[in-house]
Amino acid sequence: MFGCAVAALWLVFFVQAWNTPVVLDDWYQLTWHRTHPFGLGSLWQYFHYNYFHFNPRIGDVLLLIVNGPAAFHLVLTPLVEVGLLWVAFAIGFGRWPRPTLRDLQLLLFVQAALWIVVPIPGMLYFYRPFTTNYVWGFAITLGLFVPYRLALARDRGPARPWLVPIMLVVGWVSGMCNEHTGPTQMAALAILVVWLWRTGRLRAWMLAGLTGLYVGYPMLFFAPGQAQRYAGMAVRNTPINMLRERGPGGCLDIIAEFLGESQAGIDLFLVIVLIHLIAVRRRGERAAAPDRSALFAATGLVLAAGSIVVTQFASPTVGERLYFAPGLLLVVACALLIERMLDDRTTRRFVVAVCAVIVGYHAVRFTMVYWSAKRESDARIALLRAAAPDTIAIVPPYKGWRRSRWQWGDDFQYASLREYVANEVFDLRNIDYDRHLHWVEPAPPDHFVATRVYQPPLAPAAAAEVSPVRYVPSFWEWTLVQFRRMIAMRGLGEHDGHRLVRYTVDSEGLGFVDPAPVRRPVRVLDWTPTQLSFVDGRGYDDRLGRPYIRVWQDSIPPRLTETYVVSCGGTHKVEPERDREDDIGLLVPVAFDCHGTYTAVMCEPDVCWFSGRRYR
Repeated sequence: MFGCAVAALWLVFFVQAWNTPVVLDDWYQLTWHRTHPFGLGSLWQYFHYNYFHFNPRIGDVLLLIVNGPAAFHLVLTPLVEVGLLWVAFAIGFGRWPRPTLRDLQLLLFVQAALWIVVPIPGMLYFYRPFTTNYVWGFAITLGLFVPYRLALARDRGPARPWLVPIMLVVGWVSGMCNEHTGPTQMAALAILVVWLWRTGRLRAWMLAGLTGLYVGYPMLFFAPGQAQRYAGMAVRNTPINMLRERGPGGCLDIIAEFLGESQAGIDLFLVIVLIHLIAVRRRGERAAAPDRSALFAATGLVLAAGSIVVTQFASPTVGERLYFAPGLLLVVACALLIERMLDDRTTRRFVVAVCAVIVGYHAVRFTMVYWSAKRESDARIALLRAAAPDTIAIVPPYKGWRRSRWQWGDDFQYASLREYVANEVFDLRNIDYDRHLHWVEPAPPDHFVATRVYQPPLAPAAAAEVSPVRYVPSFWEWTLVQFRRMIAMRGLGEHDGHRLVRYTVDSEGLGFVDPAPVRRPVRVLDWTPTQLSFVDGRGYDDRLGRPYIRVWQDSIPPRLTETYVVSCGGTHKVEPERDREDDIGLLVPVAFDCHGTYTAVMCEPDVCWFSGRRYR
């Protein structure tokens, strides 16, 4: 029965891996595979570029692997998802699961409770970017801790010197997995190592794992790519800035949100305890209480879960996918506390019946949702492949277009992704829907034009042939990513003795009516070897729900004279407001008077700057 149950769970994960559609961040990996052969050299090149210029997490390399040959995803992902249960069990109980009904019941509870605690189980398990960065990532982290947990459960273990290099590598990889779990990992592992040393059980491999982790996490946190991804957002949103911006109320909101998302799992645990108390009281017996070691381990897991949640106080990103790790630790703690209650037949039957229904429902729901999503995705890809080059491909929307706890939804609702996929993956001009849809971001009215200046000078036509591109993205963040990629990987910076000394990108066709006597260009970015200038403006709603484009203080044009919003076919002069809530910069007010794009433009005497865009 144990083997059949595990095989059934593996089969669900395998079917889901087979039915995983190409969604959102997957497209960026396909672009890499399109221009690079799959192999160790390509993986290293990708990791090297990401570490210095983009996302330095090791999970992004894992994503590249599972988006490569299909066999990797079909074989590795189900094994990791089943293996996560094994390492989670070992962390909680200090031993590997045995093929017994009792351990099967505990594994069933962990899987069922995890799926109702995690806010978005479908996306975390079956949206490859989340799966590799968070499910795979935390499985690796727990895998690092398993040998230490097993060592705690025995009086004295062998030296095992062969484990030293393995633990050094696993510790480093674990440190490179996730920013939000790293501080808790480092503190917890240091506590374990000190305890094992004081009890005379310290081994060389334990120090190797600790060393690897203490090297890997600082490498991740201080990676050069952190300063460049999301146009340097991580540099501006420092931990101190985030704590100041959120304040006590925002931090309490994070705790409340985690507890709210975990409520169903907590309720299940409390109902199990209540059922057990009622059953034993009817028989005149005493309720089963967890032994001291189980209580101690559960307390440690709850504290670790709380520590990971608290780390998000200083994180630019919170919620949903970041609740996976603390949610799993909370579930394992609950499993430890109910283990002895399963000796009671009434309690055991209730747990098995309820958890089997939860797991069965999720398995059926997962399969139905992704069977449909895969077929819609394959049909869309077929349409894009059949479209003539340099045309606008027309596609129907997905039936399940809404983002939910099961799937991401229709990723082409983002105009930047439609433009990227069209140009980078299928050599098209753009992608559009076959009907008007209110939930779709409209394509921007303008296009961006790049100008390259070399020293000694190159003719514009000759300069354009250095690291040629088929398009310049119409979204400033992706324009910056494209430029940095050309500098780092495609030789844009120097060609045949000519050195790039200036790279500018201007917006054309925006419809901006410049009141100045001499028409000023609308500049998106301006790069020289010593300086990069652009205005970092992003959509923002204040606490009253009023719409703005918020511009970071350090990117505001230094000689700002006037500010405009281009929308609804007109140019409207506006007065920026101070950001009194968070003191981040200026707020450009936006009046949603029509359906379309709203673009902020900040002007200096001789040049205007593209300053952010949002849509309605």
